[in-house]
Formats: sequence, structure tokens, C-alpha cells
Amino acid sequence: MKLGRVQSIHDPRTLQLADYVSIASLPVPPSKESFETTASWPMLANNQFNCCTSAAAGHMVHHWTAANQRGVFLTDADIIRAHAQLTGDRLMDCVSMLAALKYWRNTGIGNHRIHSFVNARAQAGDQLRGIVHLFGSAYVGMDLPKFVLAGDPSGWTGIPWAIPDSVSDEDAAPQPANGHCVTAIGYGEDGVYVVTWGTFKTMSWEFYNRYSIELYAVLSPDWVCGDQVSPSGFDLLSLRRDLSLVQQASPASR
Repeated sequence: MKLGRVQSIHDPRTLQLADYVSIASLPVPPSKESFETTASWPMLANNQFNCCTSAAAGHMVHHWTAANQRGVFLTDADIIRAHAQLTGDRLMDCVSMLAALKYWRNTGIGNHRIHSFVNARAQAGDQLRGIVHLFGSAYVGMDLPKFVLAGDPSGWTGIPWAIPDSVSDEDAAPQPANGHCVTAIGYGEDGVYVVTWGTFKTMSWEFYNRYSIELYAVLSPDWVCGDQVSPSGFDLLSLRRDLSLVQQASPASR
């Protein structure tokens, strides 16, 4: 298994979810939300290359389209092509989430482009729950601790993403060198439901609150049906109209 996320360079033009909407002012999301969209997930080359930022995008595309009964699977070739363009064909290089999002919006990954994206506050459960409920999934950056990357990388998928009482402070500390990007597709009282390395995992809320470092909501046409309403009942057209007003004042998302 590989990782692949480096910290995004701050861009003051990036839209902020808090500037657009107060999560606290929205209807409270259900205590548990998870669209059962697939029984198995593809690896998307993240066992070969440091392409987690593109692989997570590919998992989001499948989750969105499966919720709308289409179920598009991007291929390893789609992800490798995007990662190669982002890194100048240096496939073992890592990529920031912000760079991947801008590429996804401007160029597309596997012929799927997004409309826009907004940055949100990581380590805040209400932000993540609101994003998953409204946008179908969340793009999450982590600084993983040593204990979940112990031993043979082929066994990383089987290590629970919960903090054991027995782990040492050193092994439990967030590691910026272990930057990773995952797709959050649901949540419940037991934690956040994520996809990474071709595996569905439950991440405890304690784990999320300690190791999440970046969080984005992604606005995609794949998350809506022909009537422009998402499976969660969110009105895409209204949001796009509002975003266009924000973009007139901030050129970041053009």
C-alpha cells in the first residue's frame, strides 16, 4: 500500500464552507447516514503509486454515481493518467489535495469533472456530517500515526482505525510524513465510514478528530439526478447559483 498526500499550500482564494453556509443553521443531519452503493471497492493503483488524492476522487465518483443507479467505476489507468499529469510523470511523487481538486475541476479525472469545491474545518464532526449529508461524500486528508502503518504494507487494510489504549504516545502521534487522502461516504455513532486502499473502513470519531487535517466538500454533477436534486434532497441548482455569486467576488474557484 502507498500514501500520497502532501499538505496543501494555503491559497487565500479558496472558497470556505463557513463563508457560504453555517452548518449549525441547516437541518440536523440524521444520526447515521450511509448509502449502500457497492460491496467491493477498487484499489485504483494506490498499492503501486502515491496517488491517494486521485484514488479518493475515483472512489467519490463511484459512490455518487452508484447512489444514482449508474455506478461508474473509474479504472487504474484513469487514476494513473491523472496522477502522472499532476506529477509530471513522477508517479512516486505525492500531490496535495488542493492541487488534485483544481485538476479535477479544470481537466477532469476519468472524464468526470466537478463544478467546485469548498474547504471546511477538519476535526469537527458536525462539519463532516453536514458535508456527507449534503454532498454525498467528503474529501478527507489525514496525518496518519505510525501504529496504523506498522508491519508489511499489504496488511495495513486490516489495522483498525481506532486508537488502542495500549499504543505509545510516539506511535499514536500524528505524522505529517504519513499524509493520506480518503473518501468519507457515511457516518454513525461508531465513527466515520471511509474508503481507502480498495477497502471500506470504519474510523472512530476519536481517530478522525485527532488525525484529520484537511476537509473539503466537493460539488459534482455526478451527485444529482436529472431533476438536479441529489439523493439527499439537496438542490444543486440553488447551490450553484449561490456559488456563482461567491465566485464573482473570489477568483479562486475559476
